Amino acid sequence: MIEGRIINLNGGVYKVLTKDGVISIKARGKLRSKKMLVNSLNNKSNKKVLDNVKDSPKVGDIVLIENDMIDSYLPRKNSLIRPDIANVDQILLIFASKEPDFSFYLLDLFILNVTKNNIKPVIIITKKDLLNDEEFNELKNKLNYYKDNLNIDTYYVNSLKGDGIKLLEEILKDKVSILSGQTGAGKSSLINALIPDFNLKTQEISEALGRGKHTTREISLYSYMGGFIGDTPGFSKLEAIGFKLEDMNDLFVDFKKYKCKFKNCNHKPNSLGCGIIEAVNNKEILESRYNSYLKLYKELDK
Repeated sequence: MIEGRIINLNGGVYKVLTKDGVISIKARGKLRSKKMLVNSLNNKSNKKVLDNVKDSPKVGDIVLIENDMIDSYLPRKNSLIRPDIANVDQILLIFASKEPDFSFYLLDLFILNVTKNNIKPVIIITKKDLLNDEEFNELKNKLNYYKDNLNIDTYYVNSLKGDGIKLLEEILKDKVSILSGQTGAGKSSLINALIPDFNLKTQEISEALGRGKHTTREISLYSYMGGFIGDTPGFSKLEAIGFKLEDMNDLFVDFKKYKCKFKNCNHKPNSLGCGIIEAVNNKEILESRYNSYLKLYKELDK
């Protein structure tokens, strides 16, 4: 058997990087995803069939090839649904300081999605030149909260000028890193800066919509400094997929050190004796972080 890593998936055709180069192949029928069978099988009478069907290979999977077909893939250390990728070391969350406007709620949703899958998030801020000194310092001070309380580093780059690119090279070395985050923040432009002459298609911010157009249509991995980097489709909205209301206290780990009067406190604004509300009032918890909690709680409590 030949071993390799999937670096691209398009229309059911996988591009796999092997020691002898890149080959384009398909997967065996036994690797069809459950999603493809749900509509054709009766879930009750065929539950055992569905349980025994393995998910399709994903970009990032280490696969075994036999007779010019993907026969199987090795156990994954992690697996994401959005973006649909496996075996990731870190995800660089790319957010613009402006155009489109910075969203702490969107940032918090991305962080929750990443950390629940045991993947390291790194915050990358682009377009800082669009802010004046006061605006930049205000944003930087708020983002320092994530380093101090969640151990998440933040880096500031200007892809067109090359500012901060050398530092990112060290972060990316020998790792499988995915670029994700806010639509229109410049993920493709950042890859162009990291890999000279690699001209990914970029588009202007859509002023009419107030957000970027989707310029990346599929997930691909590119070899980079002993590892891989990947660009994923951008999202202007990230849904609260996979979160449960009863897990809220575990999701917001930075809230745990603050004690509430009641064991099952939901930390709503009218909760008397709530240590979280007191911490917000004392500016120990970032107000936008608390607002993200309330917004997600409302979304899940339907």
